[in-house]
Amino acid sequence: MKKVFDEIHGYITLNDLETKIIDSPVFQRLRRIKQTSLAYLVYPGAMHTRFSHSLGTFYLSQKVGEKLQQSGIITSEELNLIRLSSLLHDIGQFPFSHAIEPLYLQLNLSNKILRDEIIRNDGELKEIFEEYSVDVGKILQIYNGDNSFSSIIDSDVDVDRMDYLIRDSRHTGVQLGNLDLERLIDTISYGEDGNIIVLEKGLYSLENFYISRLHMYQAVYYHKTILGYEIYLRHIFKQVVELCCPELFNTSYIKKSVNEGSLVYWDDEWVFSKLYEALSDYNTPDNLKLQIKNFLNRNGPKVVFEEVTFDKLTTPLEELVSKLERYGIPRDAIFPFEEKIKIIDKSKIKVLSKGKYKSLRDLSSTLLKSIPEYINIGRIYVDYKFVNRARDILS
Repeated sequence: MKKVFDEIHGYITLNDLETKIIDSPVFQRLRRIKQTSLAYLVYPGAMHTRFSHSLGTFYLSQKVGEKLQQSGIITSEELNLIRLSSLLHDIGQFPFSHAIEPLYLQLNLSNKILRDEIIRNDGELKEIFEEYSVDVGKILQIYNGDNSFSSIIDSDVDVDRMDYLIRDSRHTGVQLGNLDLERLIDTISYGEDGNIIVLEKGLYSLENFYISRLHMYQAVYYHKTILGYEIYLRHIFKQVVELCCPELFNTSYIKKSVNEGSLVYWDDEWVFSKLYEALSDYNTPDNLKLQIKNFLNRNGPKVVFEEVTFDKLTTPLEELVSKLERYGIPRDAIFPFEEKIKIIDKSKIKVLSKGKYKSLRDLSSTLLKSIPEYINIGRIYVDYKFVNRARDILS
């Protein structure tokens, strides 16, 4: 057994198999990918990584799994599969996580698809799985929702979300993601079709979970400055890759990199190295060099229009973008953003009260009924040198 000390959960115990997995190069890559992408530009303490989050998710899956095993719901073999699935759930994260991923979603390559590819075809992981007779197919079934306990890893109230809410809260200093994890784990269970079953006495803990999630989305994950820099980095990354290594926008090349073992060095530091190389390359267009310098010097784009609502957005962003262009703001200096973000699926929550299942609408009072199901965000960012002009145009 090996013990790793985690700043959130304390000592986390790993067996030989799990230790070999985290010691593999493809897992060590997660040490070099920040958990909250560019949040450190606003919250300097947000330097934690996907590596520590993966260990935290693993720890919580062990706690949830042990509870279910003691209740006779799962077997020891299924508990081991849950542990491995949670440990590996983020193995396919892109550099800078969700800042870069949208470029690959256009190519039908998500972090989940890349995760499955790594689990199937990374050479060192394959050797470890063969040595310990791990059934990789059963791990992939959990990810694909083909097991009754898949919801532990991926659902509205899964161990992934439990860990990142409390971990991101700790490192950003935003005291909105604190959870009563012990109470939450003790009073929830998982049903079929992704349903969350909560004992009536645990409603307060579940309410706290969703309220924390809502607040963290507003204060951290979709913070206007953090999001602006993520959009800006994505814009810069696309241009840099097209200049230096266009093969990175070929999904076949990415999958080949998994087989060859070179993907293990594709991390946040790799992105920075390409930015520095582009700055010193005489073939790099001057405008791109200026954008890279603005990004590195924290002179990124700023918001000139924002609408955040729990209802539908009322302002068509494309009309505002066209107006900015008509009045002389270059299109490549305008960065519109629009997204509908799910907070809670109330139809999936079942409350166990006095031996009977109730839906939220059957309860006389709970804050869960008042939490909005979605946040809609519409924003327009422009390069900082056009900010005053853009604001005057839109006003």
